[in-house]
Amino acid sequence: MLPTDETPEDAPRVLIERKDPRRPIKTEALIRNITQGHIGGHLLDISEHGCKIDLFNTSARPGQFVTIKLDNMESWTGRVRWVNDRIVGVEFDRALHSAVVDHLSRSRMSVQFA
Repeated sequence: MLPTDETPEDAPRVLIERKDPRRPIKTEALIRNITQGHIGGHLLDISEHGCKIDLFNTSARPGQFVTIKLDNMESWTGRVRWVNDRIVGVEFDRALHSAVVDHLSRSRMSVQFA
C-alpha cells in the first residue's frame, strides 16, 4: 500500500470487488468533513453501499468520515475509501435502499454542472 493518496502512473491498479453495481448520476452535493468543514462536489456514480465524488478541492484523505447532502434529501454518512486527485470513493455507513438509488440515478441525470 502506498503511504499517500497519490498513485504513481506505473503503480499496479487494485481491482475492488463491489457489493452492488454503480449507477451514473450527475448532481451537485454538499460534502462535510471534520477537518475542512463544508466542501462541495459532484456525485458521479452511486450504489447502495457508496458513491464516487468529484470534489471542488483536494483536501480529502482515505479514512476520513464525511457527510453527504443532496437537495431535498436526508444526509448520508460514510468514510473515504480511496482518493485519486479530486475524485474520491466513499463507502456509506448504512446502505441505501435500492429504490432510493434507482430514483436518484434516474432523476439526477439531467442536472448540468456549471
